[in-house]
Amino acid sequence: MATTYKTPGVYVEEISIFPPSVAQVETAIPAFIGYTEEAVVDGVDFHAESIIKPIKIGSLKEYEFFFGGAPDPTTIEVALKPDNSVKSVVVNGEFLIYDSLRMFFANGGGDCYIVSVGSYDDDPFSNANLSSTKDALLDGLATLEKEDLPTLLVIPESVHLAEASAGEVHAAMLAQCNKLQDRFSVLDIVNGNNEATPTDDPVAKFRNNVGMNYLKYGATYYPWLKTTLPFKIDYDAIVAGTFTKGGSPVSPVTSLFNSDLVTIIGHLDNDIAAKATPAALGPITSRPQLVTQAGVIYDAFEAFYILTFTDGDTADPKSAASLHAKTIAEDAPFHKLLKVLYDYVYFSDAANGSVPAGPPWDSPILTLADFDTNFSDYTFAAPTTSANDIYSDTSTASKAAPFFTALYDKLNALIDGFYSELAATRKVRTDTLKQIDPVYSGIIAAINKQGVVLPPSGAVVGVYAAVDSNRGVWKAPANVSITAVKGPAVNITSEDQESLNIDTEAGKSVNAIRAFTGKGTLIWGARTLAGNDNEWRYVPVRRFFNMVEESVKKATGIFVFEPNDANTWVKVKAMIDNYLVNLWKAGALAGSTPDKAFFVKVGLGETMTAQDILDGYMIIEIGMAAVRPAEFIVLRFSHKMQEV
Repeated sequence: MATTYKTPGVYVEEISIFPPSVAQVETAIPAFIGYTEEAVVDGVDFHAESIIKPIKIGSLKEYEFFFGGAPDPTTIEVALKPDNSVKSVVVNGEFLIYDSLRMFFANGGGDCYIVSVGSYDDDPFSNANLSSTKDALLDGLATLEKEDLPTLLVIPESVHLAEASAGEVHAAMLAQCNKLQDRFSVLDIVNGNNEATPTDDPVAKFRNNVGMNYLKYGATYYPWLKTTLPFKIDYDAIVAGTFTKGGSPVSPVTSLFNSDLVTIIGHLDNDIAAKATPAALGPITSRPQLVTQAGVIYDAFEAFYILTFTDGDTADPKSAASLHAKTIAEDAPFHKLLKVLYDYVYFSDAANGSVPAGPPWDSPILTLADFDTNFSDYTFAAPTTSANDIYSDTSTASKAAPFFTALYDKLNALIDGFYSELAATRKVRTDTLKQIDPVYSGIIAAINKQGVVLPPSGAVVGVYAAVDSNRGVWKAPANVSITAVKGPAVNITSEDQESLNIDTEAGKSVNAIRAFTGKGTLIWGARTLAGNDNEWRYVPVRRFFNMVEESVKKATGIFVFEPNDANTWVKVKAMIDNYLVNLWKAGALAGSTPDKAFFVKVGLGETMTAQDILDGYMIIEIGMAAVRPAEFIVLRFSHKMQEV
């Protein structure tokens, strides 16, 4: 409706003649579901609060900040030769999210979501917990229904479930993709690191358990990958392993490694394990509370004393030759604290209740013997007589409270600082062991040569992201090399791949990962699980339609409640036409001209009836000739007779 002007003058009116545009959605934002070391986001501990929530990250560093680092190996088995060099080593791990992410980023991945359903400490893959683990993975999957951005679903740790339970998880992933129609699942095969035998075929078991519903929304790859990613290996993981020499068990601590360093590390371990957290210091508003809170301070100092001078046991003080035996100068911080504490609070001997004539810190040097023979026998009690007894002074409580608080805080700070020092010292000692002990360093080198064996989903979605970025989602993510791998866990021949690529019984195609001389390890297949479906056989076709459907859906949202008439239809058609023309120019659509590549129809008598318009429906029909990969290239040769 034209504006009515009432004042003479010149007025400018801007007329919008261009249709709105379609903004293309992201196509390769995977969501990884599984177990992490921790999950602390914005100060909230998700594991402690039993919270399952998708968190978006953009790098491995960001993952480590929120979710912690790599897991320790589950088992380490080392066989040694007579000279203590490594004959063989077997390393196994269970938690796969961290390493799958490393493969994702190594192969071109970017933004992704992490859904932590529990911690490493939950022991989720023991036989007793597998049922609850399946439920936890399904709960994590359910949280993604509320997230709009994820376009790929990945659950590598489903491979630890029984085949039937893994099939339930895979079926739920495909069902969510069908429900939301904006995402695609990459599924992993249980025992996919094993070669198929007549009696044990992991691919056949996968096909039997994944079901027949919504197969066009998923793809799977076989076999697993031997990666170049090193295991997280430290002193604790190694000494917890199983060692044999000549077929007989041996102890790495007592028989193999440097005994002096091992002894020192043992003392440090005892100290760290005996860490005591003093009780909280309560309010001091009355004389009786002084007695109680003085006891709290005494306990805090006793914790520091045990930490400093013993192996975690007051009855077993360290010898003068041990790591922590030391003499304490009179001006040492905690020495001064003791003197001040004695000045304000009387000690009484536990045996006779009398005040000690001379505390051990009166001498210029405080020795270990002083503590062992005197200090550990003292307890707090109100003395019977003393001119300076603070318990008899009615005004002392308010005067002493600030000092007690400061003293308590100082002791806590000393204890925390000492434990930090212990942890740093222990790291230095174990690093030194690696440098000077040939047996220990040889074991670490042998373990690092193993590399983590992983289900391929993490690497595959990384390849998806790289191909989408460089070529487009319509390019098949196949004939592409995988980075950070030594090779597939099982070598596949062309004859082996025939039954993987084409499943004559149910059509459930499985994409092969193969090693080629001079080329490396390549993804050698691009089929969805709906391998016999002419419309949705190929991964790039399904994902391309996902992208276009979601992009057009969001773009047409602005026309909801607009007049359902020819003016609106023209704008909608022009908007979609422009978008599809650009896709055709980019090579996403087949056809020599745009009209042969796609069509967009909307209008009364074309896609809608009068009743549709009365009911509030605007129906748009879009047809696209999506490009399909040249899966089979046939070269035909024949003889040609010589011509005169």
